[in-house]
Amino acid sequence: MRGMIGLVVGAGLLAAPLAAQGRPLTTSGVRGLTFGAVLPGVPLVVTRTDPALSGQLDIRGPNRQQILLSFTLPLVMTGPAGAQLPLVFGSSDAGYSESQAIGSQIGFDPKQSFTATLANNGRGSVFIGGTANAAANQRAGAYTATLTLTVTVLP
Repeated sequence: MRGMIGLVVGAGLLAAPLAAQGRPLTTSGVRGLTFGAVLPGVPLVVTRTDPALSGQLDIRGPNRQQILLSFTLPLVMTGPAGAQLPLVFGSSDAGYSESQAIGSQIGFDPKQSFTATLANNGRGSVFIGGTANAAANQRAGAYTATLTLTVTVLP
C-alpha cells in the first residue's frame, strides 16, 4: 500500500500592514508528505528532515513579518473501500526554516500553534513528517488524506 498526504494552505488575517509594506503573504506547496510503500503491521516514520518524503510549504511575505503557523492534522488516511490507515504526529514532527533549508529547521509540535518570523528576504519554509501505523491486516492500495496549514499574520 502507498500513502500520501496532500498539503492545503490557508492564509488568515491578511491585515492592512501587509498592503502598506507592498508584499502580500503567499504560500506554495513544494511537495506533499509521502509515506511510499507501507508494510502491514510495520509503522513507517517519515522525519521532517527527509528531503524526499517530508512535506514542504514555502511562505513569502513582508521582510521579518511574524506569522502564526497552525496545522489541522488528519487522524487517518483513507484508502480502498473506505479502509483507514492511522496517522500519528509527534512533538517534533514539524519544522520551520527562515533560510528555507531542510537542514536548518527549528522543530515544533504540529499539534500546537507556532510563532515564526520570515527572513530578511521575506521567505520561510515549513516542513512536516509523521508516522503511518499500518495494522497487520491493512488492506493494500493507495491511501490519501489532507493536511491543512493556516498561516496567520501577526501584528
